[in-house]
Amino acid sequence: MLRVEDITHSYKSGNEWTSVLHKINFTVKAGEMVALLGSSGSGKSTLLNLMAGLMKPTEGHIYIADKDIVKMGENKLAEFRRKNIGFIFQAYELITSLTVRENVELPLVFQSVSPRVRKAKALALLEQVGIPDKADLFPSQLSGGQQQRVSIARSLITEPSVIFADEPTGNLDSKTEEEIIGILLNLNRTMKTTFIVVTHEYSVAEQMQRIFTLKDGFLVTEPPAPAEAVHKEPAEEINLHKAPEAEPAPEAEADTGINTETNTDIETGAEQTAAAEEQTAAGAEEHEAAADEKQPAKESGVPEAADAEPEEGGKP
Repeated sequence: MLRVEDITHSYKSGNEWTSVLHKINFTVKAGEMVALLGSSGSGKSTLLNLMAGLMKPTEGHIYIADKDIVKMGENKLAEFRRKNIGFIFQAYELITSLTVRENVELPLVFQSVSPRVRKAKALALLEQVGIPDKADLFPSQLSGGQQQRVSIARSLITEPSVIFADEPTGNLDSKTEEEIIGILLNLNRTMKTTFIVVTHEYSVAEQMQRIFTLKDGFLVTEPPAPAEAVHKEPAEEINLHKAPEAEPAPEAEADTGINTETNTDIETGAEQTAAAEEQTAAGAEEHEAAADEKQPAKESGVPEAADAEPEEGGKP
């Protein structure tokens, strides 16, 4: 389902090249839940952004749903991300001017899904993550754990091939962390969703089916992939495919399903969502660079090349 082949990534600082990732190879099967474990400066945030299509590697290939995203142009890649990749951010990245339900629906708005269908799917997912009574509240009225539940529901609304969770419990206390990881594990079992969870906490990583450990840009733990993803007995499942059939979308602006006063907010939300992805890709290599300043840069074997595009990365 997801295959990483010979991924190498370097960036240029002044006249020197610094290697961040070295020949990374692994495969994640459909329905698996795996952890990408590493400390700050290990390269895990850079690898996350490469797998999510937010950055291009120096060398190698990344396949999602049998498509090589490295070869895709920006427009095609953006469309592919909208349909096949879900994100769960450490800082939630909710649009404060939209309600909880509208935040969850937002990815479907940009896919021209009818208001009736997207509302039904959003409410079903809010039920699935345990906050059906919060649908009409705003993010500022929720606790951190509740906001992360909204973020999880939003990541699932398009039924993506894979969900990348970047330190999903990093801003939460230990009790809430336990609840959020429990929700992710349950969704993996009941919905057979593939999750890549990036974390620096072994206590989180050990709850996943497999752990890939990065150290100084090298994959130091690479367990063999199982023949089939192992799942516990699934809990009762909410069938998100049984939402009411889509109605022909009239051209009238009034049928957006979201109050017309929030149209500007939705457009702003799109920009903020894109900005969140860019900001997620904005810190990784700064982190890697900061870590590399503490030790000699690994320059051997890195060919001369034109200046690399500005490096970006996720939160450590």
